[in-house]
Amino acid sequence: MMAGEPDNLVLGLLREIRAKLEDHDPRFDEMSGRLAHLEQRNDEIHETMYTIAGFATHANVRHERVSERRKSLEGRIDRLEEKV
Repeated sequence: MMAGEPDNLVLGLLREIRAKLEDHDPRFDEMSGRLAHLEQRNDEIHETMYTIAGFATHANVRHERVSERRKSLEGRIDRLEEKV
């Protein structure tokens, strides 16, 4: 066995690992930023969907009220026409 040879192999491998980890750090930072952006967009989409659902529900209730009012008025007109 040559002096220093096992240490050099281990140190070489450790340097490669460290270089690879240093290469991964910016990638993880980028992915974290992209994930945060996607989560924000997802929250915005959910908020928009809830708002739209609220408008649709409101419109549906209003339509029902208008329909009931129209039927009531038609009934009153029919009764008035019967009296004439």
